[in-house]
Amino acid sequence: MVNADRGEYMQIRNNGMRFGTVAHVLHWGMFAVFIALFVSAEIMQDLPKGEERWALYGFHKSLGVTALFLVFLRLSWRGLNPLPEGSGNNPAWQRSLAAAVHLLLYVVMLVMPLSGYVMSVAHGYGIEWFGLWELPDLVGKDEALAEQAKQLHIYSSYGLYALVGIHAGAAMWHQFVLKDGIMQRMLSVKNPLTD
Repeated sequence: MVNADRGEYMQIRNNGMRFGTVAHVLHWGMFAVFIALFVSAEIMQDLPKGEERWALYGFHKSLGVTALFLVFLRLSWRGLNPLPEGSGNNPAWQRSLAAAVHLLLYVVMLVMPLSGYVMSVAHGYGIEWFGLWELPDLVGKDEALAEQAKQLHIYSSYGLYALVGIHAGAAMWHQFVLKDGIMQRMLSVKNPLTD
């Protein structure tokens, strides 16, 4: 599809030079969901026990289920689409580091919601997705397991903070130091390497 006003080609799928619209929507949609997860987690920690806190817990859990679904959707989409090539100017160690950070991001984005699910269900609290449907309880009530899942949930959130910081820092480095157009691939449908 062509945006005549801006002369840009809007593509659904990735190609060798840029990410497509679906990858853009999944990337930024997941970013928004994880921001909402972190904000809701911080707020609910400070609320007194009561109806408002439980409502926010329910919202947080629903967002966690959404995040897990989006991670699986994104991994599926990534498996069906080629990743755009890098600028070709980066040393092998930088490409390896970028690949490792991306892999760890996916691992943590899976571990966080899964550990949140186990923590909640093992504490004996079911999870309803925005009040529309209830997830099955795949583990029984087990306080020791709930505590282990809680610790994993907390530490994976710290890991996600760090990895997102590294990811954003690398994007800024590409944008403002290297000026190689890599960051534009996730911000625009234009081809940053040839436009």
